[in-house]
Amino acid sequence: MRKILALLLVGLLALSVFGCGAKETLSEEEKKEQGYKKYTDMGVEFKAAGVWKDYADNIDRSLMGDLENENEPIYNGIRYDFISNELLKEYHDVKKNVKDEEEKKKRYDEIFSAVKPLFSYVVFRDDKLPAEDKLAELTNKKYNDKLAEYKGYIIYFCHDDYNDEGLAEEAKNMYRALYDDIENVKKSTNTFRPITPEEAISSLKKLEFNLKDLGGKDVIGSDVFKQNKLTMINIWATFCGPCIREMPDLQKLHEELKGEGVSVLGIIGDTPDADNEAAAKKIIETKGVNFINVIPDQGIKDNLIGGIAGYPTSLFVDSEGKIVGKVITGSRTKEEYKEIIKEVLNSLNK
Repeated sequence: MRKILALLLVGLLALSVFGCGAKETLSEEEKKEQGYKKYTDMGVEFKAAGVWKDYADNIDRSLMGDLENENEPIYNGIRYDFISNELLKEYHDVKKNVKDEEEKKKRYDEIFSAVKPLFSYVVFRDDKLPAEDKLAELTNKKYNDKLAEYKGYIIYFCHDDYNDEGLAEEAKNMYRALYDDIENVKKSTNTFRPITPEEAISSLKKLEFNLKDLGGKDVIGSDVFKQNKLTMINIWATFCGPCIREMPDLQKLHEELKGEGVSVLGIIGDTPDADNEAAAKKIIETKGVNFINVIPDQGIKDNLIGGIAGYPTSLFVDSEGKIVGKVITGSRTKEEYKEIIKEVLNSLNK
């Protein structure tokens, strides 16, 4: 799943980190000010300041790996690519004007096939690590440097040769500046054992919030949760195709399971943002959704959304707001969700 101009930021836990280069003792606030990015589910923290901040709109980040399929060699990872202003303009034109979902996906695929690679962090399952000469086939990068090993995981930093073919002059200069700073990013990297989304979210124990929905109405978590035996929390984003496609199924779940004391509540991960809130309203209306959707505050962003691996992510809370059952990364069919919900309800009744 590709995420354009969006990040899953900061971790939930204070961790001891082991650096690849010189170590700096900085507070979390100082790190944030200096441009550090932290991905707890990948076990990496690195500094992307200067040109990375200057050209932030031209950096596309996309997720790699499969957290749930233990037969897949790549557990997790993130790619940083350069997207030119020309491609960005085309992307926004498609987002605004192309209505057909299949056509939109096709056009997006064309756009993102033209981005230029910068670097990747790739987390392999240690028992599925390929031979050294096969790494490039999986990472799609020529240079693959091992950063660290932890129980269950091996973390690599990957990059390619410089290639500005097809870029306009302005884009070449931007890409060159970013590419030349890749070594500094690598040297700034600290690593630690990846924290799974389930470990991160389960550590919260209980979900509490006082947020607003898209209409500005207050939504207090405890008031919503106490009305049901089980509430499914679906964290989604306006740029996420799978999130949008599963919405009709989520609405049907909300309607069909109401009699069993089950409801659905959405959290829109890429808000607050005026444009994204407008997009969310349109998506919800188009998909016929009437379950509550809320705008996260900074606490929810840091302590909940910061722990997920991607959109959509779903979790469950009981009538007291206690987190129960498994954390689900990625979309599912209505029937698959029903089976999962049935298991969680059964566990509550034991």
